[in-house]
Amino acid sequence: MATPQPDKETVQKQIDDNLRKIFDETANQPIPDQLSQLLQQLREQETRK
Repeated sequence: MATPQPDKETVQKQIDDNLRKIFDETANQPIPDQLSQLLQQLREQETRK
């Protein structure tokens, strides 16, 4: 017997939920030290102008 296919709305909700979860996890990760140092250098250059 074939497994019933989920409807389009259910699939879309699952995709949305998974993308939101991945984005939230990524957004909560700390900024790498190298990037933080680069941003600090750029700020310092801006204040010298």
